[in-house]
Amino acid sequence: MANLRHILFYFSSKISIIFVALILPFFVLAQNSGNNETLDAVRIIANYEALYCSATNGKVLPTQEINLSIEGPKAKKWFASYSINNSPAIILNGNKAIEFSEYDFSLSLRNLSGTIQDYTIELREAWLEDLTPLNIPEDSRSATIQILPLPGPEFNDYFPKVKTGSTLNYSARIGKNSAYQVILPEGAILQENNTNVKTDSKDINLRIEWPKNEGTGILKLIETDIMGCNSDTVYAGIEFVSSFKVDLGETKNICLGESCELNPEMDLPSNYSFQWDNGETSKSIHVSEPGIYKLIVTDLTDQQKISASVEVKVQNSPQILIDDLVVLQNQEHKIDIYEENCTYLWSDGSTNSSIVLSESGKYSVTKTSEYGCSSTKEFTAKLQDEIFTIELPEIIHLCGNEKMLLSPSLSMEQEYRYKWSTGANKSEITIETSGNYSVTVTDPDGFEKTASTFIQYHPNPIVDLGPDLVLWEGETATLDAKNPGSSYIWSNGETGQTIVANTGGIFVVEVSNQYGCSNKDTLFIDYKHGQKFGVFLGEDQSICEGDSTFVTVNLEGNPAPPLTYRWSGINCDAPETYLKKQGQFCLEVTDANGNTESDCIEITTKEVPVVDLGQDLISYPDKGIDLDAGIPNCFYTWSTGEITQKISINKPGEYWVEVRNEHNCAAQDTIAIEFLEDYPFVGLPKAFSPNGDGHNDKLFIYGKDIKEATLVIYNRLGQKIFETNSVNIGWDGSYKGELQDIDVYIYVLEVTYLDGKKMLKKGNVALLR
Repeated sequence: MANLRHILFYFSSKISIIFVALILPFFVLAQNSGNNETLDAVRIIANYEALYCSATNGKVLPTQEINLSIEGPKAKKWFASYSINNSPAIILNGNKAIEFSEYDFSLSLRNLSGTIQDYTIELREAWLEDLTPLNIPEDSRSATIQILPLPGPEFNDYFPKVKTGSTLNYSARIGKNSAYQVILPEGAILQENNTNVKTDSKDINLRIEWPKNEGTGILKLIETDIMGCNSDTVYAGIEFVSSFKVDLGETKNICLGESCELNPEMDLPSNYSFQWDNGETSKSIHVSEPGIYKLIVTDLTDQQKISASVEVKVQNSPQILIDDLVVLQNQEHKIDIYEENCTYLWSDGSTNSSIVLSESGKYSVTKTSEYGCSSTKEFTAKLQDEIFTIELPEIIHLCGNEKMLLSPSLSMEQEYRYKWSTGANKSEITIETSGNYSVTVTDPDGFEKTASTFIQYHPNPIVDLGPDLVLWEGETATLDAKNPGSSYIWSNGETGQTIVANTGGIFVVEVSNQYGCSNKDTLFIDYKHGQKFGVFLGEDQSICEGDSTFVTVNLEGNPAPPLTYRWSGINCDAPETYLKKQGQFCLEVTDANGNTESDCIEITTKEVPVVDLGQDLISYPDKGIDLDAGIPNCFYTWSTGEITQKISINKPGEYWVEVRNEHNCAAQDTIAIEFLEDYPFVGLPKAFSPNGDGHNDKLFIYGKDIKEATLVIYNRLGQKIFETNSVNIGWDGSYKGELQDIDVYIYVLEVTYLDGKKMLKKGNVALLR
């Protein structure tokens, strides 16, 4: 009610000030024209208190309502104005005249300084309804009021909820010389209540056992200072609960790529531990993935456990469907990116979902969803008329191996970037092949346009007048440039497809097709006097190496004698010769008129097989001898009548073989074979063991009547690993200093006896350990 009076009083005072401003000049004139001593008086009645305590109900700032009585004329209507601490004057009772000789009014005075606050209420002017001034005696013109500061107890450990039956310690601080009173809710017990006086304050320590049943109550602490002023009543509602609560808040919405903190709030102060379902044990965690996060909170004072959960949703940033480059079709081009529950901020400061663009430039917009997720898009806009144009011919015709530089035609001169379908990035490219070619051109603002063309290559016409000609007296030749439908220009000035030649010389024709592609050919005609004749050497021939063939010339026609002959490749001037070398041989025949005709023949020599049956051999009749012609895949004829590559001999005599290859070239060789009857044995043991035990460590040749002997040892790969020409030198089983593996080795033994007879033996010998 005091506040309402204060507000009404304030507004009525404002109106009164305006009224006083209007009548004050008249009032002053009237006051100065009369005798102040004869006027009725207006004064403050001195029955007020000079010292007040601040008062508050705990909901507003500390104030105190002050009542004053003003005495004025009797049976008259009068007005008066006042001020507080020299503030602008305020008229009593608003715009209404006071009709009583005593007027009571109240003031609400505040003290926020924390010390004693002085207020002086002073009557400024007084006048009757007819503006006659009223006297204000100096000794009753003003009243000075002192408002004491409000005592301020500090209650430190208060919390609006406690567990039923719990006992908690609290502390408070009051003035050093103050008294206090603690008022507990029903069922609570004050177990301890002691104070500790300090230099400028007094500390209060309380221990309170709270009720055992759930419910509510009020805790009060009232401080009374040395002046007898009571503090604002410190009181608080307290709720008694059997369990604490955990609050993780509402569903969390975070933006993609961001995170949020999950921080539980407990409605009771205590010492807690935390266990999240993802294994973390801190009170708060940061998460960036969607899902339901669960938490178990344990009150460590009594091991009470409470669970809570909260859902985290990840929201995508809103899409902004605007191209990087926007072509403005006109000067009122509208772009609208509306999306429900979104806000917008364009680069021009506008906040609508749409913007109307009328000029070229760079723009940006930020769209924010209801969850605070934002996307920003920067783009460039350009009026259609300010964008360049590009042109390339639809099709370009090129001929043969012709090359050209291809570049687009652009409507504006400015810097451009080029990207051809070939991968080139220059303003022009060299064309060498048929195909589709395109280029994308980008201006400095990033706007691009593409043009394409088809390059079609046409072959130059094939112009072939044939081989050079020889015309004899009376002969003509028709020269045909072919390529019907083309245009022709001959060296003799004719323009038809064909011409008739009856003279010698050089004939040139240029042919151009419908695409302008052209080609030329030249023909030489040798015009000869006399009768026509020809020279023929016959077909090309193949001979075996070492053989020869007889070649003679055949003439057709009637050349004018005498004739001369000239061969190339050999020194011969006869019409026939023997040829035995490989190569091309040509013969020129010249008649008495100087006409020369020629022909060539190609001679190819074929390889002759090389046949070697080896040296004459001597062996034992029971051993026999194998003869090998040595060249596979040929035709064989032995003196025995056999036709295989290899034959076996067990009778002495002279044997020959003829070998003919696929070219029908043949070669022969002959060998003499003898068999020993009474010659002593010469040979090798079946095996030897080079193990260093002194027995059979080397392989020696055994036998009698030996004049000369050669022993060669081969491994399975045919590699020669030992050779000796002495019966006193044996093989120790090694090759290049390394002992060879246990295996079977091949030997070839050639022996010459004392009487000159020779023997060849082949066989195997085993190397043992």
